[in-house]
Amino acid sequence: MTEQMLTENFGKNVKNLRKQNNLSQEKLAERVGVSKNTISEIENGKKFIHARTLVILARELNTEVYELFKPENTIPDTSEGILYKFEEDIKEAIEKIKGKYVRKIKESKKPKRSVS
Repeated sequence: MTEQMLTENFGKNVKNLRKQNNLSQEKLAERVGVSKNTISEIENGKKFIHARTLVILARELNTEVYELFKPENTIPDTSEGILYKFEEDIKEAIEKIKGKYVRKIKESKKPKRSVS
């Protein structure tokens, strides 16, 4: 992942979380102690922030710092998105379990070698 991709992804996550928390850019900027323009530049992947501001931003978005860096589409931006992500995670877990179960069945059907 390039620095530009990281910055853009970070911005998308900030925007999604800001919306989930029903905050305007102005309100978030006020809480974090930056300008509305800075929040806009962050969300558009044009600007990054200092570590101290990053910690404050995460706190105001009710998340952990690492969540802001997760790859795109891992932080749903709506309640429907959250449910969809949850459903996808469950489907993936079921497929893994089914795969293990099928392997066990196949292994149990293999002829056993007799010991002479």
